Amino acid sequence: MTNENTVRTVLVDDHQLVLEGLSRVLAREGMTVAGCFGDIPSTLSFLACHDIDFLVADLRLGTESGISLVGEVRRRHPAVRIAILSCFDDTDSACAALHAGATGYLLKDTSTPELARQLHDISAGHLVVDSRVAAAVLNPQRLLAAQELHVLELVAEGLTNREIGKRLFLSHYTVKDYLCRVMRKLGTSTRAETVAKAVHSGLLRPTNPV
Repeated sequence: MTNENTVRTVLVDDHQLVLEGLSRVLAREGMTVAGCFGDIPSTLSFLACHDIDFLVADLRLGTESGISLVGEVRRRHPAVRIAILSCFDDTDSACAALHAGATGYLLKDTSTPELARQLHDISAGHLVVDSRVAAAVLNPQRLLAAQELHVLELVAEGLTNREIGKRLFLSHYTVKDYLCRVMRKLGTSTRAETVAKAVHSGLLRPTNPV
């Protein structure tokens, strides 16, 4: 019988050896690999019929982009946590992945124990970006769009969604959408946690608690 706390994971990479290696790494972390795929259509077809918790995808899938997959999965299955695994310490790609909805950007040459830890943390809901690109990615100008950052600043001031909407001439539904995007990018689930993580990451200056 499957443990109800097992993280059901899908792996997407166009190299079979990478899929096999990742499967072993995740198994040691107690995750269940529910499927392995080499392209976007077969991945999306599988996700349409199966509930999963975590998806790990290569940045480049043949002629396709893993970032495109991130966007599709985020749109269709917003609760799934997503990590991009890449050979390239490319800050533009890392930023694009996070903007699309990934909560992790990792590099394939990371040591196996460290990669296992990083994947485990992302699956648990944390934002993890490899240190080689983090400095350029985790700043207000790169991680959050201007309006997302503005909403976050007003959340930190203690304003409600309706109050923020009036300040920015937006509906409170739009404000909620912006805030959800920020939470997704930071890997947080409450307003207070989001502000605290933003301060810790240097996205916001320290302020009074929400």
